[in-house]
Amino acid sequence: MAKKVKPKPTEIIQVKSIDTSLDKKPVSELFTTAKHCANIGDVFSIMPAIKKYWQVTGRKIKLCQLIDMEGAYYPGAVHPTKSDDGRQVTMNLPMFNKLKPLVESQPYIHSFEVYSGQKIDLNFDVIRGQTDVGMPNFMIQSWLMFAFPDLDYDLSSIWIELPKVKKHPIAEQVKNKVIINFTERYRNPMLDYFFLQNYAPDLIFAGTEREHWLFCNRWALNVPLLETKDFLDYAYAIEACRFLMCNQSMAWNLSTAIGGKRLLEVCKFAPNCQPFIGENSVGYMYQVGAEYHFRKMFNATLPKTK
Repeated sequence: MAKKVKPKPTEIIQVKSIDTSLDKKPVSELFTTAKHCANIGDVFSIMPAIKKYWQVTGRKIKLCQLIDMEGAYYPGAVHPTKSDDGRQVTMNLPMFNKLKPLVESQPYIHSFEVYSGQKIDLNFDVIRGQTDVGMPNFMIQSWLMFAFPDLDYDLSSIWIELPKVKKHPIAEQVKNKVIINFTERYRNPMLDYFFLQNYAPDLIFAGTEREHWLFCNRWALNVPLLETKDFLDYAYAIEACRFLMCNQSMAWNLSTAIGGKRLLEVCKFAPNCQPFIGENSVGYMYQVGAEYHFRKMFNATLPKTK
């Protein structure tokens, strides 16, 4: 009879602590300082990981944002944010100031500051050139979670909660309106939007004056431009509107963060925004999908009659 061989125990691999470990952080400090360099949409996209850090550690994040860094995206990409000397940058001081009220409204944020050489505990910029996270593909919110696996967050849940207000002034601008937002970057050239002429009275455009003019002129539309004082205002507008239709922009990332109703034009060469996650989140790559989903969401959000 053959002798039974005792199976070897499964090898246990010890994974060393990663950068988000608390071992190096004095217990007396109630916040952790992190650095970030990219644009507004990327700020919204790192916030679920920041929220997870706060949930696990109880520490808020002091987020230090680099401004006036060159905005290098892809050849021919046009971004509206410029430095004082006219360079295309990821974020400038006016955009930072407009973003600050929204970021600092979150309970897991200690403060939002311009980076000026502060001592950094967490460098969120490792996903740009140091750690391969599949950029520019996959879901943009997942990039930081690939680099810091203990900051995984359920992206079907919201991660930006807006402070409760009664009758926010911006709500009147978007009452019973569909917000349209189309930038000049990450577009799908196969699509046309002439069909929106049938819905023009129910539309309002959000974006820069140039983006507004380009979109309306291209598709023979006459719709008003949404005016907001900062991105907290913008978030309340997205929350109050019927739904948002946009391309892969910061508006999509903000709407995803607050759980807004949203419809996405997907960019084929850099699909880093993902529809179909959570409720009221759909997208399209072809004309039939654009018109089908718009019509479906439009009919589902018709104002109630008394």
